[in-house]
Amino acid sequence: MDPIEVEITDPVSFSEQIEPIFQNKCIGCHASTSPVLTTGNAYNSLIDGNFINTTVPESSKLYEKVAIEGHPEGNNTLSATELALILKWIQDGAENN
Repeated sequence: MDPIEVEITDPVSFSEQIEPIFQNKCIGCHASTSPVLTTGNAYNSLIDGNFINTTVPESSKLYEKVAIEGHPEGNNTLSATELALILKWIQDGAENN
């Protein structure tokens, strides 16, 4: 996939920016399906399930699913800004902040 055209320069907060994306776009399928993306469980589910690769962020399973495979399917796909936020969060070390 071509690089995302939205540039995020500020630090990204998992609890304030990433988790709300999951709640709005992913929870329909991932309330009980791995990775479980419910509030309070999402971070550990992503880390423990090896969905994050901070060495090569673009190769993270999470990023590949949303950016390349187009999850979630249908009219709920992530915007360019949401994709950029996820990638930036991974690039910055995928902190639980």
